[in-house]
Order: sequence, then C-alpha cells, then structure tokens
Amino acid sequence: MEYRMKAEVDVHDVDFNGVAKTSSIMKYIQSAAQCQLTDGGMSYDNLKKDKRAFILSKVKLEVLKPLRAYVPLTAITYPCESRGYSFLRCYALESDGEIVARAISAWALIDTETRALVRVRDFNLGLPTLPQNELVLSAMKLPSTLIDVGGYGVHYGDVDQNRHMNNTKYPDMYSNFLPLQNKMIRSITISYLNEAAIGEKLRVQCCEEGGFYYFRTVRSDGKINSEAQIELCDVDPIE
Repeated sequence: MEYRMKAEVDVHDVDFNGVAKTSSIMKYIQSAAQCQLTDGGMSYDNLKKDKRAFILSKVKLEVLKPLRAYVPLTAITYPCESRGYSFLRCYALESDGEIVARAISAWALIDTETRALVRVRDFNLGLPTLPQNELVLSAMKLPSTLIDVGGYGVHYGDVDQNRHMNNTKYPDMYSNFLPLQNKMIRSITISYLNEAAIGEKLRVQCCEEGGFYYFRTVRSDGKINSEAQIELCDVDPIE
C-alpha cells in the first residue's frame, strides 16, 4: 500500500560538503507523493480544474545518514489517517534496504475560488491510508532571543508556477545563515504560515538555543512567512 519510486542523489544536488542538500531530499520525497496522486487521477491540473489545491502547512524531516552523490534511493510515501482540516502524509528514503531519511507533513486543501479550507471528511482522496510513522508534528515555540540576521529576496530560482517560493526552497534560504562547513542538517521542522511571492523581501531572524537553530522569516507587510527549528550534525569532509 506504500507508493515507491526509484531515485538517485544527483551530483548537482549535493553541497560543498558532498552531501545531498535538504531541499533535494524534500524534492525526492515530494516527487514520489505527486506521482502517487497523479497515478490516482489527482494530478495538479486535475485538482486545478476542480478548483482545489493542496498547500503545505508543516513538515518535519530527519536525515539519518549523509547521502552522497549517485547513491541509489527508493522514495516511499503514503497518506495517513487524517481528520479535521489536515491531510497527513508520511515519507521515507531507502537505500540498499536501509531507511536513510524519513518525514511527515500536514497539508491543507483549499477551495481556490473561495479560499475556504476543505475538511478531510468532505474530500475523497481515493487512496488507501496507513498509520503515521513515529515522527510527530508538535507545536513549535520559538525563543524570545531571535534577532535579525539579514534579508532574503525571493527570486526566479525560488518560485514555482504559482509564483510563490516553493516549499522545498526554504531549507536553502535558512542554510545561507547556518555554519554548515563539515555540518549537515540532521532534522528540520518548518511551519509555512504565509506565502512569499516573487519579488518579496523577507527579513530573516535567527537564534541558537538548546542545540537547535530557530528561524522566523517576515514579509514586508509584517506577516510571518515561516518558522523553523533546525538541528545540525557533523559530517565527514570530502576526501
């Protein structure tokens, strides 16, 4: 009942430490999810015709080992039992029979005409569900010690066909402000609060506390764009 898709760490997807970027890992697992929806007759275009759109609300990703270029992967995904307005979905990356990354996400379904949220019980996803993995999307409380560390302009390379920053690009934005030499992102939780359109100038706030880095990005109109909690770990340098 899981959906599986073959993948590989592309050499263009690794950073200066020689490990797959967090944004690339998110792309691998979300591509599998999109393929499952498309195979089930729920492609992006079909949803658009029905005036529906899935919007990512929150994601938690754990990377269990560094993923180097050309490592073969199997992306695994499935929808979970859901209720209310949150459509839950789980993911994993497998390499040589070993789970090397796992994630869970919560999606909101909106009516694109009215912008109203659609309840899970009022929408037939048409796919079997499985119990969620052991990851938990708990509430995130950011410290009061956040300070401005710079700005970020949303540009061509960040946006998708909706002309908003794609959810997979957020880890790259945060990474610009992280000490990643011989480090990688071990875990990341992101809350997507208000979309960032192309041309938007975001203020980036950050602090380190209790072994985690915390981020908040704020739009020019004062609305919070995103919040994140990130844990780093050591990674062996490129030989």
